[in-house]
Amino acid sequence: MSIPSRFVLTIACSLATHICAQEEPAKDPDLLRFENGDVLHGRFEGMENGTSVTWSGNSIKSSINLQSGTLRRIALNGGRAAKSLPQPEFVQLVNGDQIPGRVIELDDKNLTLETPMAGTVVVERQFVSSISPNPFGGSLHYIGPFTKDEWSFVERPKAESQPRSRRVEEPEEDEDPWAFGGDAWYSNGQVPIAVDANIPDKARIKFNLAWRSRLSAVVAFHASLDIPQIKKPEEEEDGDNKKVIRKKGLPSSGSNSYPLTYGHSYVLTIYSSYAMLYRCDFDKDGNPKMNRLTNSSATIRLEESGEAEFELRCDRENSRILLFVNGEYVNQWEDPQGYAGIGSHLTFGCQNAGSHLRVSDIVVSNWNGMLDSARSMDAEDRDTILLNNGTDRFSGKITGIKSGHYQLKGTYADMQIPVDEVEELRFARSSRKELPAPSGKALRLILRPIGRITLDPGKSTPTDLTGRHQALGDINLDLGFASIIEFSFSDSILDSWDEKF
Repeated sequence: MSIPSRFVLTIACSLATHICAQEEPAKDPDLLRFENGDVLHGRFEGMENGTSVTWSGNSIKSSINLQSGTLRRIALNGGRAAKSLPQPEFVQLVNGDQIPGRVIELDDKNLTLETPMAGTVVVERQFVSSISPNPFGGSLHYIGPFTKDEWSFVERPKAESQPRSRRVEEPEEDEDPWAFGGDAWYSNGQVPIAVDANIPDKARIKFNLAWRSRLSAVVAFHASLDIPQIKKPEEEEDGDNKKVIRKKGLPSSGSNSYPLTYGHSYVLTIYSSYAMLYRCDFDKDGNPKMNRLTNSSATIRLEESGEAEFELRCDRENSRILLFVNGEYVNQWEDPQGYAGIGSHLTFGCQNAGSHLRVSDIVVSNWNGMLDSARSMDAEDRDTILLNNGTDRFSGKITGIKSGHYQLKGTYADMQIPVDEVEELRFARSSRKELPAPSGKALRLILRPIGRITLDPGKSTPTDLTGRHQALGDINLDLGFASIIEFSFSDSILDSWDEKF
């Protein structure tokens, strides 16, 4: 369903266009942030000995050398990688690094991985926690945000009038309600932002929220963004008599602001200590209705400033919605009136104008209807394989990979499972060995859509970086796949908050 132009400020192009042809970078496409919070636009020219960064720019007469110990991060090309990884498959290491690529060899000791950014690499099996050949079960509907092109600002309608309409690129005296950069949206106000995420009937919706003051977020899903007109009673003279006629118009907001903003939808409000779910729809005359689903309390415990991963699991057929926070089950709601969300849009907003919110790492995929958390895949002494259908799983000992099949030695039988049918493989916890903590000069590369590599850097050009990874050994990386270079690994959300790139 298309977004009505009278309610939405539309942003022009599609994600597919962005992937095929990246936006032309500005003259100073990169952004450097120092540890003290200062920022500098320019161009990353490379590194020497892993400790000195060469930087240039239009405002700099000649290139300068900066000690990496004074830097927090560099956003390359405005935080948008110049090259897109061909597939989302990856291997996760015990330190949290995610290495994009396809496993081509596997035995009791080593794993060989073919990667787009570093060629063929070998890693000891004991340093691998999981393999994800098809991390979304082969049913990915949206991942991002990697571009602002298909997102829209959603404006609340006004009775008897149309809201103003402008493209986001057009000049505006006031600051835009959201700023895009580094594969994330940063809020500057209370106007929501929306994307048609093609949310299926049974969906998993994952996203990261970060906040700098008390969390006060609004997330609408399966939203139609379509608001029906109603007939509003008015008097009109007809000779000596007065009669009531019915005139079309928009209802006033009152206490029904959510349905008048998001249309037929569900709206989740998230605070630091609890979450609430609202059902939004309209009666047969077009009057808005909003009801809070109250079958149980959704208690969460989050910091005043911080970051968390949220996951919604939605089932239209059974009118059921589940919420997970940081991988832990929080609550389940069932709607006795039937499922209200008839749309496919996903929106984010702030309840409080003074709050600051960052939205990133959004993934929308099919859900198989299972209620358990992904953490149930972990086992102490057995490897576990989950198939793409999300229901079938097998455990035992993974002995290798041959002719596109994982070899599994089970309790009652040996099995050969096609790689293309595997969503995720997790190795037994007892077989894993922790990696040493990174050295003081280590840096971290963030790749999109999925990827993280922590290594001790050596020499670098603007396009390539050599370094030593504690599990992969000496590697040469193509920086075209990197969006961000991090020099500081602080856990504070304030340290990584870049409002604009």
